[in-house]
Amino acid sequence: MKNVIFKDDSFAFETLRLLSETAYGMADIGEVLTTAEKITEGDADSWCKEWSGTAKRLHVAADDYFKNGHPVSARKTYLRAYNYYRSAEFYLHGNPNDPRITELSEASFACFAKVMELNDPIIQAVKIPYEGTTLPGHYYKCQKTLEPTPLLILMTGFDGTKEELYGMAMAALDHGISCLVFEGPGQGEALHRQHLYFRYDYEAVVTPVVDFVLSLDGVDPGKIVLMGVSLGGYLAPRAAAYEHRLAACVANGGVYSFSDTLKNLLPDSQFFDMASTSPDKLNQNFDKMVKNNPVLKWGFEHGIFVFGVDTPAQFLLKIKKFSMEGVAEKIQCPTLIVDVEEDKMMSGQAKPLYDALTCEKSFILFTSEEGAGEHGQCGAKLLANERILSWIDEQLLKSASDR
Repeated sequence: MKNVIFKDDSFAFETLRLLSETAYGMADIGEVLTTAEKITEGDADSWCKEWSGTAKRLHVAADDYFKNGHPVSARKTYLRAYNYYRSAEFYLHGNPNDPRITELSEASFACFAKVMELNDPIIQAVKIPYEGTTLPGHYYKCQKTLEPTPLLILMTGFDGTKEELYGMAMAALDHGISCLVFEGPGQGEALHRQHLYFRYDYEAVVTPVVDFVLSLDGVDPGKIVLMGVSLGGYLAPRAAAYEHRLAACVANGGVYSFSDTLKNLLPDSQFFDMASTSPDKLNQNFDKMVKNNPVLKWGFEHGIFVFGVDTPAQFLLKIKKFSMEGVAEKIQCPTLIVDVEEDKMMSGQAKPLYDALTCEKSFILFTSEEGAGEHGQCGAKLLANERILSWIDEQLLKSASDR
């Protein structure tokens, strides 16, 4: 797909990401295009300023709707304001002490809290016990039946938020599937408020989540599905390799080796090796390494932020453990690996993961011709979510017939 508005690949993708959410009322086309046109190409401060301005304007409008007794209009406006605040904060992580990070994150949380209160059905905020603290989650309970329902555990990846998965969660409800969306270490609220950083062994995160799900009323314990998006395409299958109470697992898109995704983006593979052999030299050459590659520059800045490290070399050393080698074959539940044709971030990762699986497995390739070839099927959320949920429906039917 051609870049949207911007020549800068990163800005163009993030704009498409926002446009993609119009399908679920999380953005409006005119608001996105008008805001994007004001932004200076490649200027992160300009990006932040314009998206902050749009978000604040809508936040005020949503508050007015709420105060004047218009809950539906308020909910819809809060939802878009949340997403624009999220986007405004996106490029600030090169300076972890930037006060705008907390200001904008908290504003986004506040807006979505109002969405949860006003949504039909109401979305319940939950705290999931985890290693002496808790993980934040949103519980979307299916109201279609009094019988126990299947439940989809849904998690984001490297830079997403639980709130951003609102559309997929609401789509799951349409299929009669309850949904628990949560954030683990390195993600969203768990990162910003609790300072929990990414870890490679996400089974230690997901197993407490499954324990929590099994404590909920109205959940069918034999129909729990785990799905991860973006880097969640590593986190979910990693967890499924050790957590065997799952009826199915979805990796959208599949990630076999996180470190290989960055190797493919680096101008010279020796930079990766230098993380171990010459870390000081690597850190000194960081600007050269990411020159003319805005996606790579952002990836390192954000990676340092979400892994809680101080240097590019430390970040590269951390992600070496994010590999499914010797792990994928431990997965026992039916697993769907999703891929796209034009993934500029995690290209070439899904097929190796699929090939390594020894469990019952399926593979879906979303194509550019159908408008779904970008990372995470950005621009084609309705198409992607329904195809994936249909696969989940099929697995749940099999699960029921096997009893």
